[in-house]
Parts: sequence; C-alpha cells; structure tokens
Amino acid sequence: CLTAPDGDRHPLGTDGSWECTREDAVGFYHVPGVHTSVPPFEEVRGASVRTPVQTRQMYEPDLGGKGYNIFGLREYYPLTPRPIPQMETGEPHPFTVLRRGDGWMELDAGAYTTAKVSFGFTAAAGACVKIIYAECVSVADAEGNRRKELRDAWNDPTARMEGVYDTVYATGERQSFSPFWYRAFRFVRLEFPADAGFEPEVMTFAPYFYPMDVTGSFFCSDGRLNRMWDISRNTVLCCTHEMYVDCPYYEQQQYDMDSCLEMLFTFRLTSDARMPLKSLTDLAHSQMADGMLQANYPSTGVQIIPDFTLFWVLMLREYLRYAGTDGAACEPVRALTGTMDKALGVFENYMTDSGLIGPTPYWPFVDWVPGWQVGVPDGGREEPLTVTCLMYAAALRAGAEICRTLGRAERAAEYERRAAAMIDRVNALCYDADAGLYRNTPSRREFSQHTTLWAVLSGAVRGEEAGALVDRTFDGHVPVAVCTFSMNHYLFRALEMAGRYEAYAPRLLEGWQRMLDLHCTTWCENPDSPRSECHGWSSAPIYEFSRMVLGAFPTRDGWSHVSVQPCPPEGLSFAEGSVPTPYGDLFIRWERRDGDFTLTVRKPEGAPLCVTAVLPDGLAVPMGSDCSLTASCTL
Repeated sequence: CLTAPDGDRHPLGTDGSWECTREDAVGFYHVPGVHTSVPPFEEVRGASVRTPVQTRQMYEPDLGGKGYNIFGLREYYPLTPRPIPQMETGEPHPFTVLRRGDGWMELDAGAYTTAKVSFGFTAAAGACVKIIYAECVSVADAEGNRRKELRDAWNDPTARMEGVYDTVYATGERQSFSPFWYRAFRFVRLEFPADAGFEPEVMTFAPYFYPMDVTGSFFCSDGRLNRMWDISRNTVLCCTHEMYVDCPYYEQQQYDMDSCLEMLFTFRLTSDARMPLKSLTDLAHSQMADGMLQANYPSTGVQIIPDFTLFWVLMLREYLRYAGTDGAACEPVRALTGTMDKALGVFENYMTDSGLIGPTPYWPFVDWVPGWQVGVPDGGREEPLTVTCLMYAAALRAGAEICRTLGRAERAAEYERRAAAMIDRVNALCYDADAGLYRNTPSRREFSQHTTLWAVLSGAVRGEEAGALVDRTFDGHVPVAVCTFSMNHYLFRALEMAGRYEAYAPRLLEGWQRMLDLHCTTWCENPDSPRSECHGWSSAPIYEFSRMVLGAFPTRDGWSHVSVQPCPPEGLSFAEGSVPTPYGDLFIRWERRDGDFTLTVRKPEGAPLCVTAVLPDGLAVPMGSDCSLTASCTL
C-alpha cells in the first residue's frame, strides 16, 4: 500500500489493464568459472525488440497483514516489511582511461568497487563491443602461465585484464548500455573491431552498496595502518548488498562463516544492526531436518559444512553481545534459540565411541591452507577433526552464555557439561605431549595454528598454559600449518586470551602488508594465488584497530558497560577514532610523548554508558558524571 500524507492507504497492484512488453534483444548467460549464484551477464543483440506480453492478476494480495485465515491458510509469499533499507546507488564517476590501442581501451575506477556501470557509444552496425570487468591485472610467468600480480602492473608488457564480460552489438547509431545488476571490478577493458569506428561518449560507474552509515573511524601515526583501515572498510562495503556476500565477483553468496566475521566488522563501522540481524535470520531459515544449517543461504542448491553451523551459533552470541538484553533487543535471539538447540544437537549424532565428533557426509572444510585438499586437513574425512571438536566445545559454551542470559539455566548447565566432556576427550586423545601441541586428528602427528587457537577459545587450555601453547605453536620446533585470512580474526582473539597479543599480532599483520605492497584496494580471499580479490572475511584489521589499538570493548551485553584499554603497538605515537555503540559513538584518543601516555575518552551526551579507562600501567579510571575523561601515566 501507498500511504498518503493524510494517512489514507491506497493499494498498489497490477491488474489486467497494465501493459507490459518483453525486451527480446537482450540475452543472458553465465560465464564459466563464476558461480551461478551471480546474476547472469548480458548480451545486447542490436536495436531494441519489444514484444507485447499479456498481463493478468494472479490473486488478490492480502494487504491488511492479517496472515493466516481461519483455516490456517495464507499466501505462500506474504508481504512483510523490508528488514533492511533499500540499496543506494551513488553519484556517477568517470573512468580514467589508462591505455588505448587499435580495437581496445582499458579503464580504471581508481579502487575496487561494486557499481552500476553506464556506457554510451557509437560504432558500426553489427560491431561487437565486449565489456570485460577485471579485479586486477594478470601477467605471464616464465612458462607463459597467467597469474595475478601487481594491481597496477603497467610496466609489464604481458599485463592483461581478464574476467567476466557483457557484450553489446552496435546498431550504427548512438546507443547506451547499463546492465540490470551491479558489476564488481577495479578495471574495465573494452574490446571492439579496430575498423568499427568506436567512439565512446559516456563511460561512468556509480558505486552500489548497502547504505551503511559508517561512523566508526581510525587514524594513527602510521600511514600503513591507516591504509589497512581504509581498505578493510572498502572490502566490507563491497561485500554488503541485499545480504552479506563472501565475494562480489565470483559467488555473491551469504556464507555462515563469512557472515559471522562480516557482522563483527560491521559493528565496528556502524551502529546499524539491521543487516547482521537479517543475516542471522536468513541463515536460520536454511536449517535442515537433521539440524545442520546450510553453508550458504539463500541458495538454489544445498551445501553443508559442519563447522559453518557452529559459526552461526557464535554469530548469535556476538549479536546478543552487541544488541543487549534490555527491552525487545534480545527478542530476536530468544526467537532463534530453538534453531541453536537443534544445531548443537545434530553433532551428537556423529559422536564416535571415543567421544569425539566423527566424519559426516558433508564437507569438513576448515581453512584454505596450502597443501590441505579443498581446505580439509589430512585424515579429516576418515577420523575426527580436532578443530571441529574444539569448535563444538566453544559453540556449546557460547550457547550456554546465551541460555544464562535468557533465563534458561538448566539448558546452560547442560551445554557446559557437554563442552567439558568434549574438551576432556580432546585433551586425552588429540594432545601430543612430545610436541606440546594438539594434533589435527587423533592419529596423525600433524599440527596447525587452528587447533591451538580453538583450544584457547574453547577453554581447553587457560592462563599461562594457554600462553605456553601459543609460544610452542609459533616457535618453529615442529612444522605447523598457518591460518589464512579467514581464520586470522580468531587467531588474534586466541592471542589476546592467552596474553600473547603484543608478541605475535604484528607477525600476523605482515599478511596484510604483503597485499599493500601489491597495491590492493580490497583484501584477497587467501594469501597464496587468490581467486577472489575482494573477500569480506579478510577485513580483520577493522576489528583489531578498533578493539585492540583503540581498546574499546563491552564488559556487559549491549555495551551498557565499556572498558577502554588500548594495546599500543610499538612505534605508534598516537591513535584516535570513533567506536560505534547502540547509544552513539565513543571517541577515543591516546598519545605517547616524552615517556608519558595520555588517554582521552568521550561518550555521547546523555548516553547511558558506564565507561572505564584502563591505562597501560593497569590503573583503572572510571568516567564520572561528565561525558569525557582524560587520564595519563608514565610508561
């Protein structure tokens, strides 16, 4: 219905009086190598051909929102309020022409983006104009194989733009082209017959994202870290549209693991919680009869990755941590606890006699570690995976926290018992005393950072024992598989819990430095021969700089109580920024000068935030009745 200014509601619909035509000059096709979840690309076959199509009203929609009738029937797809705002198309920007030759032009958007493109041109009738969208530049190695390289490798004579494409057949008259769906790209290459008289008139792109009101910020004395923040923000924006997507170029699918991370990064950019809640709800709707959630959803196919079901439980816990328990804030979480209970219950069906979670019929993906077959540690399809068992324990404890918060004490106690039992079996069967590390599977003496981090996050090891485990993982005394960008956020959290953040976090940031050296403007999917140049799960610097460098984190669900405890990296003289909360932005600035450390914190006027600043020497300074505090200490 359309609501008029006077409050009257006027129904909108399409009855038989409407006229409709079908555009038959446009064909659609999928490009090999790109998932069919990506809307098809277009082929415009010359001048417009419109065919009249008869319209009919299929049924009278229920515009009153009454839902079910007295017989329990309703429309299959009832009209409901949109849970997120409409997408926004930004102002058009002109491409920069990089190079032009006989039969081709190459354009640069300046940075990776998702955008609605528009081209206006004239060319000889029948000439085929190919519009190729490229994430980066590829170059040839010594054997002639193409590989992705510097994102502006124009000095290499083998540099070439390759990728998905639209095609337009010219009419001989001026014509324009703008595809229905957005395109993801950094560069665009136009190809056309050299003798076609191709003359471009319009070549623009209009950025297209979820309308995220970005108020979170970060700026410091190290320009390298500032660049990492900006690239992380751009990556999250390019992966947030009608839903979170893993990557905008190859798949455009909403995965549980990716969405869990993107939600965490979103909360450090904006206080808008609508997309995180929509993602949680979407994924909950994918639950299968046995309790597993689909690995990605909405989707026309079914894919199951057991660990991704556990990531959804962790995501639910993180949403509650941000939204809080006051009033209606926790009602969405309460409504999803049935999904959580069933999700945690399905893993009991795969328990072996040893008490560990055994193989399932599904894809036991862990991480894109080089040498692991399709992301699965050796032996992971034949025997229990230590990572899955420890993740299960961590998810059970997250479920227990949710249940305690919502007044489900008995279920919380049950989850804690099950977590303790799983940890007991892992410690008995998967810990290698000689190496001082957890094995990837019970029988194979192969190790990874993944087992260590989940041992810490699940509580299998605590305190100094956890710190020692992390030290052994990093000291190189035995070969250890290294996390890629998808798991680095959780490795950062394990370092924090184990008291080893300052010792090893800078080493992890080297992976993002390598991408800076390659002139990336979004973060890649993985560090070695990445397929995707833009992957939301790789945006961990957003969280690290907001949570650790600025130091802001909630000590109670809903951010009613906040601790500001910066962890200043070596070499930084100052850092400042804004951290979004449900009550507005918290501004933080600290600086080091002549051996003194000064911390300033400001909260929004009237915000019910209890803020405590913790200085590097351990002194805790609560904010009083004022909306700001400044405290200092000697380093």
